Amino acid sequence: MISIIMGSDSDLPIMRQAADILKGFDI
Repeated sequence: MISIIMGSDSDLPIMRQAADILKGFDI
């Protein structure tokens, strides 16, 4: 995931959504 974030700033919003989903599952 780190490589994706460093690869393109445009992926940041997507990673934020993924983090919110993970929080929803309380992982």
